Amino acid sequence: MAEGRIGYDISVTVNDSNNRTSWSRGHFISAYEFNSESHCKGDGNSSKYIFIKGLDDVSLKENTHTKEGRLKEDSLLSAGSSINFVSIEEAVSDNAERYNVKINESMPSYLMSVEETMYRGEGLHKRNIFQNHDDKMMTSYHAKKFSESSAFAARYRNALIMADVVPSGVDEFAGENHSSMLRFVSESDIYSGFKFKSPDRDIEEDYVGSFKISKKVASEHSFQFAEDDIGGMLDCCPATYPGLDYSLRAAWSCLLHSMLNDSSLAVK
Repeated sequence: MAEGRIGYDISVTVNDSNNRTSWSRGHFISAYEFNSESHCKGDGNSSKYIFIKGLDDVSLKENTHTKEGRLKEDSLLSAGSSINFVSIEEAVSDNAERYNVKINESMPSYLMSVEETMYRGEGLHKRNIFQNHDDKMMTSYHAKKFSESSAFAARYRNALIMADVVPSGVDEFAGENHSSMLRFVSESDIYSGFKFKSPDRDIEEDYVGSFKISKKVASEHSFQFAEDDIGGMLDCCPATYPGLDYSLRAAWSCLLHSMLNDSSLAVK
């Protein structure tokens, strides 16, 4: 189920006789829910491309190609978003040389993916990119003998944005609540790669040869505030926010906990 995109887009410029400053902020999302379960088993060549976006900055991209060989793959995929509220308060000085805005938004979204893959054949190339705002997790493989069990979960909850724009510059506060986690167990006989990129971290790992890898990576961005902490500027903003409440959350949580806590595959 999908509906039209809802959100906001703000772009302002202030200037005086000496300076000029621009600032912009936007967030659009569609209220929808998507669920998919697939199972594949057979011999031959295969190609798969999956790209999920439209959840603000939460996305998944998978690109897999196999040459002649035997492939077995089971996957579960779920994504969704909802719109609770968006509150925008703007103020402009009499001489239009100062602009203030306070954006209090709750447009939560989530993305969950669980996958098991086994392959034996002439060659497999597989690449996954998982992204949640500025956090990006990537895996890549090249193998003739390959297996992987993976689980990814990403969630974006809400944000409080405040900006004070004057000709000499911008004073901005951006508080966002979002988290993501990737757990995978893999075996590859030619090449395995993992990358994690964020504003304050950059991890890159390459393994050439036959390797078994087990890894869990989690990232969380959260903030809590009290009205007194920001000088009484937050009169309209609640101190806590509602989380996601989807009908499939309980079932998916059980499945993810099982995959994340006890996940193993053996290459035979």
